Amino acid sequence: MKATASSSTTSVNTSAEVFAFRKQFPIFENKIHLASNSKGALCQAVILAHQEYLESWKRDGAPWHTWVGRHESLRASFAEMIGAKLHEVAVCPSVSVALYSIASCLDWRERPAVVFDDFSFPSVTYLWHAQASRGAEIRRVHPDGNGEIPPEAFDAVLDERVRLVSVAHVCYKNGHRLDLPAIARKTHNAGAWLVVDDYQSSGSRPLNVRQTGIDILTTGTVKFMLGSAGVTLLYVREELLPELHPTLTGWFGQKNPEDFQIDRHIEAPDAARFQNGTPAIPAIYDSLAGIEQIKSVGLNTIASWIDQLTALLMDRLQEEGFVPATPKDPGKRGPQVAIRSYDMDAAVAELARRNICVTSRDGNIRIAFHYYNTPDDIEVLIENMKQMPKLMVRR
Repeated sequence: MKATASSSTTSVNTSAEVFAFRKQFPIFENKIHLASNSKGALCQAVILAHQEYLESWKRDGAPWHTWVGRHESLRASFAEMIGAKLHEVAVCPSVSVALYSIASCLDWRERPAVVFDDFSFPSVTYLWHAQASRGAEIRRVHPDGNGEIPPEAFDAVLDERVRLVSVAHVCYKNGHRLDLPAIARKTHNAGAWLVVDDYQSSGSRPLNVRQTGIDILTTGTVKFMLGSAGVTLLYVREELLPELHPTLTGWFGQKNPEDFQIDRHIEAPDAARFQNGTPAIPAIYDSLAGIEQIKSVGLNTIASWIDQLTALLMDRLQEEGFVPATPKDPGKRGPQVAIRSYDMDAAVAELARRNICVTSRDGNIRIAFHYYNTPDDIEVLIENMKQMPKLMVRR
């Protein structure tokens, strides 16, 4: 079974594999889900995994060895997904906590500068701003006149005082995707570390941390990785571990979490030292199932499909006179397209009334694709936006 949709410049064929994948997500029985940048759609595999957790709790009471085993399986699965080693990965409750574990290791008297880009998620910027009280010096990278941040924009802020460069791979507001390899080269040439927030991309395209030159990466499973809130994955390049000793810790950050002594702190010898207290076990079950669901398709396949859908949507917006806030260059786009609106909240509410799930930020409605979306979703979106002239900007 195949379906074809096209614009004047783009033609997209929907394969039987896409339709089969879509059937595993019950929301599509009644709605069109275009909000994976906020929350991935719930799939049957995650429902079953959550039920498995509940059944283990009901049946066995407190099977912590089973639950910890699932925790370690999540670490291993994510490590494989990003081209890392198990001992380079930690499970944390949020990106804010994960990055504070890193920040707690740093003496800001040497190389005090922190660079972040203006497309960073606010929670990350709050964390770095807070380090100013400990001696950190904040530097920012602004978008150019086209609303983009090219690698050369970092040149003016990089010098021997910079400790780390913190960037968002994909902007949460407009879907702009940074050129990470180029930024990594500039960062390393300055002797600094590259810290990447991959929350708005992980699960939508392949990313090999070693090949890309990433030193530290954080991401969550709640969006394109199809899991639940409460799980963040942290990667720390193994060569950095000898100089990083977090003061934010807990029993899951110890060399032996079951050594319940109170005489001393014995941190884990690997990235597990960045873990804290008791993890969110239900979310770990859900998130492992989500990652395995993605792996069953393959990230290259998912990325290719998302790229086709974003190209088709950009073409259709152009044809119908809607105004995107997302870069036209496919190499600068992630899985999200932002569209200008006169009233973003009202537009989201109106589309929800019409059973189309989207989100909003920065004066735009945001459309995010996954392997479960189809060109028909785009046509339904376009037709409904055409019926909302007071809410959507058109040329």
